Amino acid sequence: MENTLQNNHRNLATCLHLLSFGKWLFPLGNFILPILLWMVNSKKSDFVDHHGKQVINFQLSMTLYSIALAVIAAIILVVAFASGGIEFLEGLDRMDGDEWMHGEHMGIFATMIGVGILFGGALLLIGIVDLVYTIRGAMQANDGGVLFKYPLTIPFLSTKTESNNTTT
Repeated sequence: MENTLQNNHRNLATCLHLLSFGKWLFPLGNFILPILLWMVNSKKSDFVDHHGKQVINFQLSMTLYSIALAVIAAIILVVAFASGGIEFLEGLDRMDGDEWMHGEHMGIFATMIGVGILFGGALLLIGIVDLVYTIRGAMQANDGGVLFKYPLTIPFLSTKTESNNTTT
């Protein structure tokens, strides 16, 4: 009977990790689905509680990082556009062929492209980290044993192992 409970706890912890893919089903699904399962089952075992807190902390952290990057990119783009973007767009309308590439407002265009590439790449990297570590977390939860800890995570909900580490 004890082995069945352990399997059940491992399955619950695995589901907690995999439910973070709920963001592909509906907005905020990566929070709502794991939180619901965690709230219902967190008292059943420390293993499930730990994995639930890890999933929620990681998803909150990744979302916070994504929002911060988007805000910074938006500010840079607004400033670049405000400093001459209208003239740049009007210049595009007046020029033919390759002349627009040699216009006086090419710096604004380069800034917009650079910001798009830089911040788009950073958001893509965050998405890849999210995907890879969510799968790793689910696999380790299914294996049992070592408690999984996500990287780059802000501890919004502290786990018992984090609390013990800070007091010693």
